Amino acid sequence: RHSHRSFFILHFSDLFHVGKWSSIEKEMNSDLKALASKLPEVLLKSKATNTYKSYNYSFRDWCKWCNRYKLSPVPSSDYHVSLFIISLMQAGCSSSKIDQVVYAIKWAHQIVSEPVPCDSFLVKSISEGAKRMLSKPSQKKEPVTPEILLELVQRFGHSSNLYDKRTVTMCLLAYAGFLRFSELANLKACDVKFSELFVTLFIEKSKTDQHREGHYVVIAKVDSPACPVKMLKEYLALAEIDDEEENFLFRQLSFCHSSNSYKLRKSGHLSYTRVRELFLEKLHCLGLDTTKFGLHSLRSGGATAAANAGISDRLFKKNMVVGARIEPKMATSKRIFIHFCLYRKISDFEFINKVFSSSIFPFFVFSRCSAWQEAPLI
Repeated sequence: RHSHRSFFILHFSDLFHVGKWSSIEKEMNSDLKALASKLPEVLLKSKATNTYKSYNYSFRDWCKWCNRYKLSPVPSSDYHVSLFIISLMQAGCSSSKIDQVVYAIKWAHQIVSEPVPCDSFLVKSISEGAKRMLSKPSQKKEPVTPEILLELVQRFGHSSNLYDKRTVTMCLLAYAGFLRFSELANLKACDVKFSELFVTLFIEKSKTDQHREGHYVVIAKVDSPACPVKMLKEYLALAEIDDEEENFLFRQLSFCHSSNSYKLRKSGHLSYTRVRELFLEKLHCLGLDTTKFGLHSLRSGGATAAANAGISDRLFKKNMVVGARIEPKMATSKRIFIHFCLYRKISDFEFINKVFSSSIFPFFVFSRCSAWQEAPLI
């Protein structure tokens, strides 16, 4: 088999200079050559941005390892891929890292139309064996309960301190809207639209929105101290955020000594690590064991409360639903995501009435639609 050692390979982009891709430079027709030059860019865009980044990091590690032993990264043999997996296992890498490496090497060989070593029995068996040896007991985080949220609001939500108000607002929105961290962090002021009975949040991109069509999350206003709509309004007013701004809602703060208050910085959104620190800091102040909670506890807590409130299994599986945002393909994993409870068989209309009549806990009504459609009215 032909080796591509004559060209130093370290990233996916380097693959377009070897093998069949070198014929692009030999294309005589200028129109076809212009079209062919776009092939690498479009091909790499076939993967989501974060997926591409993780694959590229893993592929770079593979290439460095091959260069150390003067081996060809592409094409490669199943024997050498298996040895690389063993080296990762000995270095204490996680199971997910091994998966990323296998997928990255497989994609690299597919790009250059070479036989894929990762499909062999040897690589599959070594990969599975390594993951079994590296596996550790899973420690699921507990969901946040309505009682915890109410205590959080009573303790910190009524403060005029922007530092506290920011954390409480993030918690209520993530809980009520089933928001992942990335969806919460990327919210901008211009994505928020208030109505008389609810607030509409435009989610530009999410994990399950592969083509970035966008969708809306509608959270209802309720008669409760922990109403997420009321808290969001108070936060926007306290932070002096214009509803037409394109800045992120939740950013870093600066302390102004002259006014003895916090001000939002003109910066990017908060990092996952920072938001997690803020959330656990508040739970610690409430006297809770912070090792039992994570940011996902807010999303799973909202889903658990929704199930406890009587959402039927059928509603969870619908693509456009009231009270939840779980895509059809998530049906099999839903029981892991939600701390399971007994569902009561009630109609959609009965559920909506129940949600709006609740004053005990900050519930929500939620619907999905594509970005090009008008936001749904409830």
